Amino acid sequence: MSKPLQPATAASTPKTAIRVGDVRYDINVSKIPYLSSFVDFQANAQPQSTDFIHEPIPLFDIALKGIESGYRQCFRSLPADLSQHHILCDTYHFLHVDILCGQSIGEIISDLKSGAGDYDREERREIKGDRSKARDTAFKLLYLILLGDFTDEAKDSTKIFNAVLYLVSHAATFKWRTRSVVRAAYEERFVVSTKQKAALDKWEKKDPAKLAVEDAGDVTTEEEEPYYFDSDYSI
Repeated sequence: MSKPLQPATAASTPKTAIRVGDVRYDINVSKIPYLSSFVDFQANAQPQSTDFIHEPIPLFDIALKGIESGYRQCFRSLPADLSQHHILCDTYHFLHVDILCGQSIGEIISDLKSGAGDYDREERREIKGDRSKARDTAFKLLYLILLGDFTDEAKDSTKIFNAVLYLVSHAATFKWRTRSVVRAAYEERFVVSTKQKAALDKWEKKDPAKLAVEDAGDVTTEEEEPYYFDSDYSI
């Protein structure tokens, strides 16, 4: 009797060797629709060839790291320079990578909050937050701000502001590069009121030495002190 098929694991997922610019990568192209189509086209056009060569793609190495290891890696791999993040988001768009996966603004805010700890009063125990998920979602928020289409700019800008305010006020989860870039993106895309700016400024840290220490500690494994903050209000 034949054995039932086992689900594919990360280790058994087939990868394709592709040279992008001068760098050779082994890639699971199923996660990158553009490259999947590129490989299919090249394979049909040149059946005997096993070499897939593509011209350079801006910040492709960082884009691939985000796909394979979580989008939080994008903030860690780039300086706090909004122009670089514009290029990276454009690359994801070019590659047809579905960053948002159809999530609404409300769902993104909910996932941002997943990084915060909670306390179960009945069982009298702390519930640790999922920092990796929250930090990956921070990049989704950035992508939404930079490339998202909003049906109601005024209404949606308030929701986005609440998400940005939540993010900048949680330095234990979202490190300074993330906070700086996401805030800069919001201020570039939307009109910021005086009260909104004051609310954001309240959480801004400016001490270079402390920011350097914070940046060095930007890892997923560190413990987070429970911190509760209701971002569901607008200014």
